[in-house]
Amino acid sequence: MKIRNKGILVLLMLSFILPLSMGSTPEKYSISRESTPGELLSDFVRIVNSGNRENLGKFISENYDQNILKRAPLSMVISMNMEFYYLTGGLGYDLIKVNPSTARSISADLYNKLTETYVRIKIPVKDTLSLKVNWFIEISPTESTEGYKLPKKLSEKEILERVNLCLDRMKEDDEFSGAILIAKDGSPILKTSIGEASKSYHIKNTTTTKFNIASLGKIFTGLAIIQLAEQGYLSYDDTVNKYVGDEWLKPEVASKIQIKHLLTHTSGLGDYFQDAYSQNDIPVFRSLSDYQTLLADDELSFEPGTKFSYSNSGMLILGVIIEKISGMSYFDFLQKNIFIPAGMTNTGGFYKDRPVENRATGYTKIYENEEVTFDNNQYTRIMRGSPSGGAYSTVEDFFKFDTAIRMNKLLSAVNTKLMFEGRPELSAAFHSYGFFIEESNAGKIASHKGDGRGVNAQYKMYLDNGYTFVVLSNYSQPSANIIADVISALINNLE
Repeated sequence: MKIRNKGILVLLMLSFILPLSMGSTPEKYSISRESTPGELLSDFVRIVNSGNRENLGKFISENYDQNILKRAPLSMVISMNMEFYYLTGGLGYDLIKVNPSTARSISADLYNKLTETYVRIKIPVKDTLSLKVNWFIEISPTESTEGYKLPKKLSEKEILERVNLCLDRMKEDDEFSGAILIAKDGSPILKTSIGEASKSYHIKNTTTTKFNIASLGKIFTGLAIIQLAEQGYLSYDDTVNKYVGDEWLKPEVASKIQIKHLLTHTSGLGDYFQDAYSQNDIPVFRSLSDYQTLLADDELSFEPGTKFSYSNSGMLILGVIIEKISGMSYFDFLQKNIFIPAGMTNTGGFYKDRPVENRATGYTKIYENEEVTFDNNQYTRIMRGSPSGGAYSTVEDFFKFDTAIRMNKLLSAVNTKLMFEGRPELSAAFHSYGFFIEESNAGKIASHKGDGRGVNAQYKMYLDNGYTFVVLSNYSQPSANIIADVISALINNLE
């Protein structure tokens, strides 16, 4: 389903049920230095609703603590706050209630006119006298709706129309480039693409364009380990030193960590994306052995199983275990045991410095000197992905993967269920052996995401109501994150 062509129709249809304020010329920003918390919140919502970057920049310059603006460029802070505008598809928020202030924050409840849901805005301030914003503003769902009118429940048709409206707004402002697929009960209900895979050659994105998926690839690592356990090659209780030597980890470290700790990010290992990593030349990291020097001296930051701490190093060690047991390279194992069985013909660990058909170049949008330019990620990421992320895939292939998982083609029914169970006994109730797990109004959700320079990816499986969506972008975050948050809020508000 191509959705851009329906943009005008959707706007006309929604104009009968949602007040639009996008056609008028934005008023100039002004605010009193003696604003109360309520006035500051009201002004921020008004400026966000306008979708005007210039006025938002004036608000930030006037009301942010200068120490924040020294650490983050003004253009970046503006872009982060513009995310709130796109989350409404340009329709804006109604300010419902200003909440009591705390010593370090002010907040209000808002109504998102696009998703028909209540959200809470929280603005951290230096103190409630100066009202200087001293950290990043957050908007999150709120269940505190007592006394409010009940949000309107939406039909599937209305959900697609509103996703369409958000996409049209982001396309118009060139804030999203990528592909989106939404499916229900094994059938796609929306497939579309926006933007260009190559700005140099003006090649358009399609639903078969290969996008870097960054950390979203961790779900393949988790699945591969479960496959090996299912076949009896390992136990989740095995300690790491059974499979990796001291060229990877100190013996006293490896002997404490069990495979289940690596799967759930509770191992106590950290992140190899540190100074030593950044000081190496980009072409260095091609095979797993190239990473050894980045982990060999690692210490545990806590006792395994006692705390959750997201760890790229832990995922890398799982890849080493896969190679040790199988005698195959990590990506060859995935190709044989996951990608080919699922029919994922456009997914793999492709080298970035070798020709790959229909692959998107990643871009970061730069606002500077009142001009917009794009940096590409050709020289900012490793030459090949790893067990911690960096493979390439398409939305079409992720739909095939989703179907294969749900039909137990890659694991037995018992182990498929295991893959979606949180591990509270390991201090990871919200993380399974590969996925983040949450409960929502739409039931149980298994998800993962990935991001980096010129990379943003989101994948969610609604395990109870049959919905799935994947958003892959060749723009930096929050490109795909915005679309995913809108789709999530809409599905959670399904009638």
